[in-house]
Amino acid sequence: MFRIDSALVVLLLALVGLCPEAQASARFEVDSPFIAGMDRSYVFYSPNRIRRIGDPEPSALVFEAQVAPNLYFPQLHIGQVTPGLGKFILSAILTPNIRLRMLSQESSPVIPPSFMPKVTLQLAHLWLPDMEEQRLPTSLRVGLVNLVLGHYSNGQAGCFYANQNPEEGCSTPEGHLPLNETSGDFSTNFLRLEVHGRLLAGVDLKNNSMWSIGANTFFEYNSSLATGGITPEMREVYGDGHVGVGALLGRIWYGHRFRLEGNLSTPYGESPRQPVTLTLEAAALPRWGSGFGAFVRYVHGQDYYNILFLERVRLVQFGLIFELGPGPRIQGNPSDELKSPQ
Repeated sequence: MFRIDSALVVLLLALVGLCPEAQASARFEVDSPFIAGMDRSYVFYSPNRIRRIGDPEPSALVFEAQVAPNLYFPQLHIGQVTPGLGKFILSAILTPNIRLRMLSQESSPVIPPSFMPKVTLQLAHLWLPDMEEQRLPTSLRVGLVNLVLGHYSNGQAGCFYANQNPEEGCSTPEGHLPLNETSGDFSTNFLRLEVHGRLLAGVDLKNNSMWSIGANTFFEYNSSLATGGITPEMREVYGDGHVGVGALLGRIWYGHRFRLEGNLSTPYGESPRQPVTLTLEAAALPRWGSGFGAFVRYVHGQDYYNILFLERVRLVQFGLIFELGPGPRIQGNPSDELKSPQ
């Protein structure tokens, strides 16, 4: 869950200053950071049941949530959003991401959560096509690179395989499938590289409307270094990492945001071989929602919830989504008609 928020780009266009003759400058932004390409927060329900080896039968989902506040350090802004070189934004972001699942069970309804803290170094590049003097821009190009260092675990200390005995240090007998999906230890550190590209077209700053078309790709590697790193037995089954691609079509209409996304991801270096996972998501965030909106999502492939990664799922999910928006920022507007979409 790592995409560019196109509405924020419109706000940036409208408020950072668009004069082609503006000189390159550098400054730190501490009040209203440029927010893009980061995780979102969700609370949702699914009518599909959740299967875990060790449970008597698949369980109904009460709710699932992802809480992912993105904590920005002061950003370095270099240049202006103009034709030519454009503007560069360097960010460092801390995200203490947590996922929770509550199942309809009499005992232990909240299954082991996913802890996914990470630090992201982000370089964003925003630039305009050539345009006539004094003309307001109608399109924008955005490039984004994220370098992510993170940890992913479930906080459990049980044996990784279901046939192993914790009283013997999980060393005997030799572990084999199935996994201990109710209390097994799941832990890895990872390094991830993400690249996003976006074309914003039909930009109407006066009415806060636009279209956006984008694509992204990522490469992730699981590391055994440092505390919480992946173990050899987990690497064999979970894999060396994941790769993926995605596409997006977005529409902002008078400040109301609509988005369609599709993503494909697959592990590599794992045994047995795991399937490609398809994720499709549609979301609508009204302007008056202050960052809240509604979404529906379809997931087909691996279960993404920590040690349940060997389970095959077809999930329909729907609920609330939250995307943190920018604060007001006014710096040399070229027109009195340019206003914040917030």
